[in-house]
Amino acid sequence: MGSSEPNVVLIVMDTTRADFLSCYGYPQATSPAIDRLAEEGVRYTRAFSTCYWTLPSHATLFSGLYPTEAGATSVSNRLPAKVNTLAELLGARGYHTVGAATNPWITRERGFQQGFEEFEETWRTAPERQAYDAAAEHAATWIRRFSESGRPFFLFVNLNSPHLPYSPPPEALEAVTTQPISDDALTRLSGIRGAWRHFAGQLELGQEDFTSLRSLYAAEIRQADRHVGRIVSALTEEGILDDTLVIVTSDHGENIGEHGMIDHVFSMFDTTLHVPLIVRFPERFGSGEVVDELVSLVDVAPTILDVCGVPGDDRRLHVERTSLCSAGRVPRSFVVAENDRPVNGIAVLREKYPWVDTDALDHPMQAIRSDRHKLVWDGRGVSGLYDLTVDPDETQNLAGVRPEIEDALMSLLDTWRSTLTPGDAVRGRRSSAEERPHLRGAQYRERFSGCLQ
Repeated sequence: MGSSEPNVVLIVMDTTRADFLSCYGYPQATSPAIDRLAEEGVRYTRAFSTCYWTLPSHATLFSGLYPTEAGATSVSNRLPAKVNTLAELLGARGYHTVGAATNPWITRERGFQQGFEEFEETWRTAPERQAYDAAAEHAATWIRRFSESGRPFFLFVNLNSPHLPYSPPPEALEAVTTQPISDDALTRLSGIRGAWRHFAGQLELGQEDFTSLRSLYAAEIRQADRHVGRIVSALTEEGILDDTLVIVTSDHGENIGEHGMIDHVFSMFDTTLHVPLIVRFPERFGSGEVVDELVSLVDVAPTILDVCGVPGDDRRLHVERTSLCSAGRVPRSFVVAENDRPVNGIAVLREKYPWVDTDALDHPMQAIRSDRHKLVWDGRGVSGLYDLTVDPDETQNLAGVRPEIEDALMSLLDTWRSTLTPGDAVRGRRSSAEERPHLRGAQYRERFSGCLQ
C-alpha cells in the first residue's frame, strides 16, 4: 500500500460532548480507548459541530459542506444525491467503502448510503443495545477482510449509545459513577427517550435527577468507548494501525440540565456544539499533540481527502486551506453552526403537546463563535450573545448590552452567508444598515474577515 493511500476509519460517537471524555478532563475514566488514541495522535480541544442534531451534522462529515450547502437540513431530511460524498470520492479512487449506522436518521432512504459498497443499518436488525455490538463487529470483520486485499478501505461507524435513552450496562455505570442510583430512579430516568415531555412541562427533573442522568450518560460514553477499542484492536491485530487514518469525533453534544434543558434539540449552546475530535495517523500527524485552535466538522472531509491524495472536485471544500494537516491551512477565526426550521420537533410537539407555542420555535437558527464571543441568531434577530472568556457556561446573555460586539458578529455572519453557493444559501434575513451601523465594530470584523472558508 502506497503512503498516499492509507486506510481511513471515521468513528462518530453520536451525541457525545467533549467534556465527558476523560482525555478532555472528565474526572472518571469514561474513554480509556480514546485516551490512548489521543496519546498517540492529536486531540483538538475546540472542535465544533455545524448543527445540533444528527442528520445535518453527518451530512457535513460526509461532504465537507455546511448543511444548507449540502441541502441536508431539518426541512429536507435527507442528503441529496447531487452531493459527492467521501465514500463516492474514495470509492472512485479504488477504496473499499463500508459503513455501519446505529442511528435511524443515517439510512439509505435518507441518502447516506451513497458510495458505500456495503452499508449496514444495525438499528434495523438488532435490539437497541445489541445494535452497537453488531456495528463494532461488522467493523472488525471488514478490517480483517480488507487488510489482505491490497486495496485501501474507508470505514465509517456511527455509535449511537450516548443518545437518549440512557440505559448503560451495569458494569459501565459502575466504572464511572461514585454515587449509587436507586433502582426506582434508574427505572424512571432510563425511560426518558427524548426532550419532548420535559419541554412541554410534563416531566419534572431536579438536581439529583440531573446528577444521576450525567452518570448514566457518562456510562453510555464508556460503553461506546469499548466499541471504539474493539475497532482499534482489529487494526492493531492486522498490523495496519499505523497505515490507517483514524478519526474519532461526534455529530453533536447534549444538554443534561444545563440551561434547564435535556437532549440537544433547539440548542446552540456549547453543550450541544462542542464535540471531541481525535486524529491518529503518524505519517501526517504528531503524537500526543494538543491543538487549541478553533476547528469545525467541515474540516474533517477535506482532511481525509488531503491525506488520501484525492482531489476534492467541489470548489467549496477548500482542501488546501481547511485540511487539518495542510501546510496551507488558514486557522479559523470563527466557527458557524446552523439549523433550518425544526419541522420534525414541531410536528412532534403539535401532535403530542398541542398547548406548546410552536410558533416561537418555527424559525432557523445560526450561531457564530470566535475565540472569545458567541452570537446566536434565531431567525427573528439576535437571541444570545456571550463572552466565553468570563462566562464559558453561557449563562449571562449580553444581547442588547454589548451592541458593538453584537453588530460585529452579525456582520461577520452576514458575510459568511454570502460565501455560500447561490441557490443553497441559508434562509435568513440579513441585518439592515439601520439595525447594524456600518462602521460599528469595524475593527472586530476586520480581524476575522480573512477566514470565511
